[in-house]
Amino acid sequence: SHVGRRTFICNALSLGIPAQVVMKWTGHSDYTAMKPYIDIADDIKAGAMDKFNSL
Repeated sequence: SHVGRRTFICNALSLGIPAQVVMKWTGHSDYTAMKPYIDIADDIKAGAMDKFNSL
């Protein structure tokens, strides 16, 4: 299902698994095909911004 794929992809990316690996696992040929399944959680986005701001 779409929800299952989306959950799997988001969780894998959140764990730091490279997008190329997730694409292989899910059968996506390119990032654009996988992009509709990606919804990064707000706390992860905020954490990424904190890392950037600490540079």
